[in-house]
Amino acid sequence: MVKFKRNQLWHEISGRTYHLIVNASDEDVWRKRWLIKGTQLSSSFYVNDYIYKPLDQPKRYDAIYTAQLQPFKRHELAKAIKRLMVVSYGGDLPNFCPELAHADYNKEFIPRPELAKKINQAYAGLCLSAQEGAMYASMEYLLCGIPVVSTPSKGGRDQFFNDENSIITPAQADAVAQAVQHWQKSPPNPEKIREQALKHLNGVRLGLCTYVAQLIEQEGGGKKDPQDLMEKYFAAPGISSRFVRQEDLATTALDRFRL
Repeated sequence: MVKFKRNQLWHEISGRTYHLIVNASDEDVWRKRWLIKGTQLSSSFYVNDYIYKPLDQPKRYDAIYTAQLQPFKRHELAKAIKRLMVVSYGGDLPNFCPELAHADYNKEFIPRPELAKKINQAYAGLCLSAQEGAMYASMEYLLCGIPVVSTPSKGGRDQFFNDENSIITPAQADAVAQAVQHWQKSPPNPEKIREQALKHLNGVRLGLCTYVAQLIEQEGGGKKDPQDLMEKYFAAPGISSRFVRQEDLATTALDRFRL
């Protein structure tokens, strides 16, 4: 939290108000202790539910793992899965993780619509890191209607998990493979998996819009209906098409954000 407190002070000196949105409840405890303005909302609200959805695709893989080729993703825990697809930003998977020399992988970046097809070709999606943020891939799996096999984790991804859409298993390769086999033998209804995830996700999105509406009113921008903000920012083609990075704000027309 030291970094975020430093950011808050820097913004205050520059005449701005800094708000920190955290993924997990334990992170929110520390945010409050450090007296940083903000709230707790999963950043999974960024995932585009118009792209990630159940599609009519043949099941080619026992499991898929969407994860950058970094050690904290613990790819080796998937070594006992026979038909495995690993999707990263692109790279040499066998060189990075020799235990997965048998797996399919992408050498080049895969566009999101193509990734949605790949996810639908698997019986389950893997989440194998011990700690990270919301892990967008976990929500992408659920919106595509496939269940999750996850290790215990910190960071907030498990807030969308339940007994019908996920198995949390020990961080052992054989346990991960057994959980995948469970979903192969008893695949859940894809539409139900998506419906549950989208309902929870839209609750988070409404929380964000309520928070933003309050800020607008506090800053003298008038009263805004959070439902109107939901329609503006989360309607098709999805919020990711409206996302602006901080470094691009100076060249972005603010009129596009006004109701």
